[in-house]
Amino acid sequence: MMGHYSVTRKYARHLACGVCVLGGLFNQLSIPAMAQVAEPTTRLERITVEDENARGPDAGIVAKKSATAAKTDTPLLETPQAVNVVTRDQMEAQGASSVSEALRYTPGVQAEANGYDVRYDWLWMRGFNTYGTMWLDGLVLPGDPQNYATPSIDPYTLERVEVIKGPASVLYGRTVPGGLVNLVSKRPRETTYREASVRTSAFGGIEGAVDMTGALTEDGTWLYRFTGLARNMHGQIDMERDRSLLVAPSITWNPSTDTSLTLYGYYQRDRDVFSPRFYPAAGTLLPNPAGPIPRDIFMADPNADSFNRDFYALGYEFSHRFNETWSMRQNLRYSRSEQDMFLALVNPAFAYAGAPSNELSRVSAVSDDSASAFAVDTQFEAEFATGALEHTALFGIDYVRGVSDTNFGNSAFGDPVPPPLDYTDPEYGVDVPVPAFQRSGLQTQNQIGFYLQDQVRYDRWVGTFGLRYDMSEIETVDRMGGTSATNNEDEKLTGRVGLAYLFDNGLAPYVSYSTGFLPLLGTDRHGDPFKAQTTRQFEVGVKYEPAGARGMVAVSYFDLTVENALTPDPTDPRPTRPSNYVQTGEQRVRGIEIEGKYELTPEIDILAAYAYSDSEVIRTNNPAALGREMERLPKHQGSLWVQYRPDLIPGLAVSAGVRATSSYQTDVTYLPELRIPSRALVDIGAEYDFGALNADYEGTKLRVNVTNLFDKRYVSHCLNITGGSCNYGAGRTITANLKYTW
Repeated sequence: MMGHYSVTRKYARHLACGVCVLGGLFNQLSIPAMAQVAEPTTRLERITVEDENARGPDAGIVAKKSATAAKTDTPLLETPQAVNVVTRDQMEAQGASSVSEALRYTPGVQAEANGYDVRYDWLWMRGFNTYGTMWLDGLVLPGDPQNYATPSIDPYTLERVEVIKGPASVLYGRTVPGGLVNLVSKRPRETTYREASVRTSAFGGIEGAVDMTGALTEDGTWLYRFTGLARNMHGQIDMERDRSLLVAPSITWNPSTDTSLTLYGYYQRDRDVFSPRFYPAAGTLLPNPAGPIPRDIFMADPNADSFNRDFYALGYEFSHRFNETWSMRQNLRYSRSEQDMFLALVNPAFAYAGAPSNELSRVSAVSDDSASAFAVDTQFEAEFATGALEHTALFGIDYVRGVSDTNFGNSAFGDPVPPPLDYTDPEYGVDVPVPAFQRSGLQTQNQIGFYLQDQVRYDRWVGTFGLRYDMSEIETVDRMGGTSATNNEDEKLTGRVGLAYLFDNGLAPYVSYSTGFLPLLGTDRHGDPFKAQTTRQFEVGVKYEPAGARGMVAVSYFDLTVENALTPDPTDPRPTRPSNYVQTGEQRVRGIEIEGKYELTPEIDILAAYAYSDSEVIRTNNPAALGREMERLPKHQGSLWVQYRPDLIPGLAVSAGVRATSSYQTDVTYLPELRIPSRALVDIGAEYDFGALNADYEGTKLRVNVTNLFDKRYVSHCLNITGGSCNYGAGRTITANLKYTW
């Protein structure tokens, strides 16, 4: 208790000191003398679209601004870093029902990296796993790579999904080297909008949703929004159910044009009937004498098939403009997720008792996890000029306290196991023993960061300069090993510098350099805590925004290096399935990413993306990986999607897309036979607005989407050759959505 008190008191002192520093800066820069700074000789007008907001909503698939990459209202054209934005209209047109599905057409993102899964959003960016490290409205969500309670936000509640590529620590602190995913929620709007929809699929089931917003008072002082959804959908696996219930209310108070306060809540209840994704290589990726394992086989048992998760969040967003120079914002949220599961699954280590056959060895697993996060981010923004230079300066302090409580047990470690499963003639209703916990831990992280950024404009030049200083402390308690506690303490200075030039024709070449860090949980086999993982990236690119049209094309080259990466301990007795790690790794990714979103005509929208990734494991204690490419990172990834609204049939919109990846590796031993083959998947869709048929039906739309049109059977990953460590990707899925707006 004394240690916890001293840690909390230390961070409170830092936070109070930082507020004093920012307050002093505010007093200094808001004095009348600031107003007397000379006007610039040349003023560059920003390229904007009328009524466009950096948070959305967006009209169409093209976004022009973002508040994620710089924490200010900044055009993407002026941002010296690769940023991808998936708008609400794109999510709806492509029929995305998860964040992973929304990012299927985003370059450099391996969406659904763990295959078909109704529980989580498995995303790998530039070869790095983002599970347990995602943001919602600029604040980190609760999560931990070892925690099954990590929440999955439903995309129906979102206005956008935004991706910052590469290090983002200068504004967000601990971030994954490959990039940051920030989910942007729907918020109250003054214009009245109401919708109700019902969705189903060819597998069966139903989903109903409502979204309503508008003014509560005639003068627009009070606004509201309510989003709700109830789902009980079937999937490609027999007996599996995707069951969710969520409500997301919010209310905004605008006492003046300079002040705004939004209070919001979010509650999501998941009660899935779940079949674990643990298939063996023999029968999926490799041949099996008994034949291939069907994709629709239920691998659990009705006596052990539960996955329960409850996630809730409460917070506020406050903004106030003091004068023409100074404004401030503060975002605060507390969120918590609780999860428990009991499953029968194929043995992850040894799927067959002997040679591959029709009988799969099984174990049982149980978990009881929770994760919470308290996050607050306070920002002061100043817009002023010094001679010919225009400044948008940002000063901020953010604080995060995250708690991860994990309890996990697997009967593979000596407890009784359930009987094998014959996948050619499965029998259910068997006795599934509940295993004891083999892992029980509590991890608490306190992190405080002080950051400053200056976006400087001179004529057609735009410079972005940022620095951040973080202090992080992670306390780890191993309850199974007694009362042992380990502290990981890290302090790190990170930064970003970028420069762009805006041509009259819409071209904007840029160059940038950024650094990042990621505090790591756990210790080595000697009990010594790991140091923070560090990242550096050089990026050069060009963006193009056509004048008088809605479009954005971006091309970037990046060179990303990660140090202090974890590699297997050479003294570990299980080098192919290590349980201990040492910190001697270094990895590098060099690549090119291209994304173009263009509304060519009022009838045609086009989206094209390509990513080339040349990765290398430079230093590691795993001889099989040294000099090889990084896992789960295809060298080539590309996609093309087109939407067409024919003049001959008013109200109709049809779309088609293809997304493809080259082969890649997913197991640490780099066995050639476990290399995941290349694949190409085709998606189509159609939407009809019945208002074009008859005015009485105005606001009624029917949308049908078919993903993986040709039902290609593919494997997303295989972690080893002996156990249940593989999973299928999603097969052909047909959904229909009927929506009415008024």
